[in-house]
Amino acid sequence: MKHIHSRLLLPLALAPLLLASTPRGTSFEFSVSEGATFTKTANTSSSLTLDDMVMLMNGEEPPMQPDITMSLEDSFSLTVTDEYLSMGPGRPSKLKRTFDTVEQGVEVSVEVDMMGTIDNTDSSVTFTSELEGAEVLFTWDKENEDFIASFPEDEGQDDLLKGLREDLDMRSLLPDGEVNTDDEWELDPMVFLPVLVPGGDLKLVAEDSGGGDDMMGMGQDMGSLSDWFNDDVEGAVTATFKGTRKTEDGLQVGILHFTIKIENAVDMTEKAQGGLNELPDGVNEMEITGMDLVLEIDGEATLLWDLAGGHAHSFELNADLILQIDVAMDISAQGMELEIEQQMELSGSMKQTTVFE
Repeated sequence: MKHIHSRLLLPLALAPLLLASTPRGTSFEFSVSEGATFTKTANTSSSLTLDDMVMLMNGEEPPMQPDITMSLEDSFSLTVTDEYLSMGPGRPSKLKRTFDTVEQGVEVSVEVDMMGTIDNTDSSVTFTSELEGAEVLFTWDKENEDFIASFPEDEGQDDLLKGLREDLDMRSLLPDGEVNTDDEWELDPMVFLPVLVPGGDLKLVAEDSGGGDDMMGMGQDMGSLSDWFNDDVEGAVTATFKGTRKTEDGLQVGILHFTIKIENAVDMTEKAQGGLNELPDGVNEMEITGMDLVLEIDGEATLLWDLAGGHAHSFELNADLILQIDVAMDISAQGMELEIEQQMELSGSMKQTTVFE
């Protein structure tokens, strides 16, 4: 029998101890219990002011252009109660969502100074949704690898379901596998869309307004952030793992930090034309023949993840906005036929917070 030298046995004996003491990375997993219920509240506010505007009438600059000041304030709130009826790998397989609160408010303020004559217009509109108070089921479709939305017992209008998004859990932002502090990775900008537009298309409809139409005669139906995005989001989103810490209530959370620089262009012609409620004084006919929006978002966000609970704890986003609006319209007024083109650039900021309880 051959004897194994003790110097060879020592490393073998120490190997399990050394492996056990090697620091491991942090794993972010979505693993809520079947039957669990969470209340999720997302609030978004944005503020924009007019920086520059160019207007052409029948292809030429008018002899006198007024000085125009414009501001737009938008607030959005969504509260849902989600019950996880059954679970799949890293996601629910069936979720029941109750829309507790769905509301939005938009305020537009315009000041027009034409050679010392000042005209002020303040407008406001409240948006609500027929989804408020409704229950919607989201069921995982294995074949299409997506969720199908439906009303329980087929009660409700199917058109309200189109464009709804299931993921309010921030699952799309999680890293694959374990990560170590200061690890960085890139995300497809499209995965940030459910974050910027919580819940998807919530079918918000204007309920009432005050102060009349805005300076372009379009009313306030320019929409908001939920309308200013489609599936053509471009840019870059970089994620960084910033380590872990304990919250005030003693939870151990992982910290994911994101830098966001994205851009999206969307055609708003149909929505703008549909928002023509009342024509401005002296205007007989008006048609919006084109309205294109380009929105740029440059900001940072932080997601706190409950590592033991396997779900999001809170999320906050702060960003600068640049919004370019190109509008073309045909106007019949005071016996004249006019083709108007406007180019506007607005800038401002947005803040979004989401809490999970």
